[in-house]
Amino acid sequence: MKAVTEAPERGGRGGGGSKEGHREHRARVFLLTGAYGLALMAYLAIEPTQVWLLLLLALLAALGTDGIVRAHPHSAFRRLDDTTLHLFLPVMYALGSAIFLESVVGSYWSVPAALAMAIPFAGVVHSEYVSVDQADEGYHTARVLLNMVTYLTAFLFFATIYREDVELNLLVRTVAVGVVAMLLAVDVLREEALEASRTLLYSLVVGALVSQAAWGTHFLPLESNSAAVFLLLAFYLVTGLLHQYLGERLDVRTATEFGGIASLGMAAVVAAHRLV
Repeated sequence: MKAVTEAPERGGRGGGGSKEGHREHRARVFLLTGAYGLALMAYLAIEPTQVWLLLLLALLAALGTDGIVRAHPHSAFRRLDDTTLHLFLPVMYALGSAIFLESVVGSYWSVPAALAMAIPFAGVVHSEYVSVDQADEGYHTARVLLNMVTYLTAFLFFATIYREDVELNLLVRTVAVGVVAMLLAVDVLREEALEASRTLLYSLVVGALVSQAAWGTHFLPLESNSAAVFLLLAFYLVTGLLHQYLGERLDVRTATEFGGIASLGMAAVVAAHRLV
């Protein structure tokens, strides 16, 4: 099973196909985004928190994205699991945004917060659709957006896991960070890994390495938000280097660039911690 399906001919911007196909695609994305926004709003507004609404969000993201991706005119998805690698990020974003917002917003703020989170969700679903065809003119833009949302989602999860009012022991917190990193790495690495089994294997490596960084934060004098940024930088560094390695583009210059960005970020975290 391939992680992405390459079309023999270059498609137009936004996934190729006819004008009618574009309209149908936009309508599907709009309907799915609306359903996601309403479900997220209900999850944030209803007290006490209803776990089943969180599961509904994940189900909506998975089934909705699956249907939209399969409708791509250049896709070759036939089996039930062919679209699996395209579903990780939408589902993780749906869960991460809900869990994060539930811990930081309340009352009437749940409505604008849900609307704000629905916009990136629409972008993710559309980008997953476009990324089916590597020959599409919008492919690289879609990949950039997907990577950006991947790192945003990672921060939402890490910030929630490391909140001071969330009581988790060291082992649980470390495992949680590792699982999140592993699941989010799938969308970053699937472009180069090509095969699903290979993508999952390298994602497991990412999860293991980032969980080691999470274990290390226990011995560092970092506040909750600083720890989340520290882990985000570790996740960025590991996924970035591995992505370049799988694409056979990793050299000293590339490694230095990633290391430099991560080092500057770490320095900013340390400086912010000392100022606070």
